[in-house]
Amino acid sequence: MRSGSPQNGRALPRRARTAVVVYLSLAGAVVPAALLSRVFALDLDAGFKEGLLLAMVVLTLPVSAAYFVIGMFGSGGGFSLSTVLYYVGYLVLAVVNAGVFRWVVLSSVRRRTRGPTGGGSGASSQPPRAELRGITPDIGKLWWAVPLAVLLSLPQWLVAGFAWCGVSGCSGGGFGVATGSEWIAVILSAVNGVIMAAAVFAVRWLYPTPKRALIALAAGTLFGLMGAAVTHG
Repeated sequence: MRSGSPQNGRALPRRARTAVVVYLSLAGAVVPAALLSRVFALDLDAGFKEGLLLAMVVLTLPVSAAYFVIGMFGSGGGFSLSTVLYYVGYLVLAVVNAGVFRWVVLSSVRRRTRGPTGGGSGASSQPPRAELRGITPDIGKLWWAVPLAVLLSLPQWLVAGFAWCGVSGCSGGGFGVATGSEWIAVILSAVNGVIMAAAVFAVRWLYPTPKRALIALAAGTLFGLMGAAVTHG
């Protein structure tokens, strides 16, 4: 029995298990450190504190981008239950990301084990059989990958809509136009573009790979620009 292979349909390969443990360990170290530095106002270098925040957000992407912006509107430092719960939310995002990673890996392992005909795994390590002009049967997976990317982009869109011009929007009605936070909307629009590009590229629906990467880059760019235009309305 090979130790590097899953023993049943619910066990991850060794490398995937190691990646999950390392990821959750990093998140479990960075998030409490960022919380302690804020609650107790530790005398740490400002650059180090900013690095902790950046690491915390990057580790829990993509939803953490909008989650971080929402947290900026809360209270300042000091100990409070809301502050603790806010940072615990980053740990929850890390667990969710680990769960999604586990599901993706197990789905891939099951597909390779079944093989193209549902039998052995003789051709499991090979790329999917290319059909018309490099398009593979995996193109059908874009029907769930692309909507998933759109779903993950909704929190960023919501926050970007407020960041462009304020609560009243860019028309100037109500409370008027608020400026100064447009950079937040730009960053969130770029994050959404990366999410869409990753979804289009991760599905092995087209070969050669550089062609798929170029299409993914174009799709991500257009999606980010479209989101910026829609939220700026």
